[in-house]
Amino acid sequence: MDKEALKKKLEEIKSNMPPNFYPSPAQMVKNAAQSIVNNVKSVFQGNNLTSSDNEAATRLNICKSCNFFDESQVRCKKCGCKMAVKTYLKAEKCPIGKW
Repeated sequence: MDKEALKKKLEEIKSNMPPNFYPSPAQMVKNAAQSIVNNVKSVFQGNNLTSSDNEAATRLNICKSCNFFDESQVRCKKCGCKMAVKTYLKAEKCPIGKW
């Protein structure tokens, strides 16, 4: 394998690996603000604020199988959210589309 092919393969591997850190504080504030807006909109549209216990548990189990899940903090490394909270909010979505 030549140097360029090796470099390309390394970049491909790196792009598929979850980060070992959370988004920047500024990005997490932006994510939280967008979450508030989405949830308020959803409630004003007549939807429940919270999902059922069963739906929240299903979502959290999906998170636990993801490479972006930080088990020690029960947080998502992609968005930085506390998943024990986010999975209960009906209008929330997984940042990579798993639920």
